Amino acid sequence: MRLTLKTVPARQGAVWMRQGLVECLRFPVRYLTLFLCFMFVAALVMALPLIGIVMVVAAIPLVSLAFMMATVGSLRGQPPSPMVFIAPWQQLPAPRRRTLITLCLAYALAMLGSLALCGLIDHGGLQALVVAMTSGADADTLEKLAQAPGVSAGVLARVLIISLLSVPFWHAPGLVVWGEQGLAQSLFSSTLAMWRNKGAFLVYLASYLALTLAVTLLGGPLTVLLGAFASLLLMPLSLLLTTAFYVSLFFTFRDSFGSDTASGDKDELSGP
Repeated sequence: MRLTLKTVPARQGAVWMRQGLVECLRFPVRYLTLFLCFMFVAALVMALPLIGIVMVVAAIPLVSLAFMMATVGSLRGQPPSPMVFIAPWQQLPAPRRRTLITLCLAYALAMLGSLALCGLIDHGGLQALVVAMTSGADADTLEKLAQAPGVSAGVLARVLIISLLSVPFWHAPGLVVWGEQGLAQSLFSSTLAMWRNKGAFLVYLASYLALTLAVTLLGGPLTVLLGAFASLLLMPLSLLLTTAFYVSLFFTFRDSFGSDTASGDKDELSGP
């Protein structure tokens, strides 16, 4: 299928966020089910020694693809279903399935290799801080670990690496499936699209960051008013925001490569 690289104004980034939220709220339980299915399977796979973390990280591009396929189906009147996780392996020809597998392995290798290098920067200090936080260490211990040499630099390096790696892999799964592109071409096309629409993506990410921060700040007053019950409200809300982000990925792809129409009518960006 032929896809056309497009340029959108910066304000489109806020539109992407709104479209993701609106679409997610059309089928909140179904979209949340997709996300929770992945989290449940990931928790099981993580129990496998060594290979578990590799498999979970390698699956991240497939999760993005699954949500894009679910959104395509929803816009055509087909409610989201966990079947989107296996649809590529049922419907795609063998060459594209192999390209998807290669893409996932490349992502896992790049991400885990880069994060391992970051461990050399903080000398394991950030991992020690995370372990202390999850084990309920006291405030003094946490402050001491947070101020250890290299921890701040290690956090900054990880944020930078994750941000840079997201650029070539952002659109790549969709380009493999719908654009029939190979590994190198999909990574290049994704990078080019992100660069051409960098203003829109900056607004898009800033909008989600602002919304997430607003929800976080809301936690304080809610805790005062509702006590422990506040966490029962904030946790689903946080999950919904994360899910809405994944739902919005299709809209970033469609406006960067596909049709300008926002309807569910079948166009050149038809799903597999």
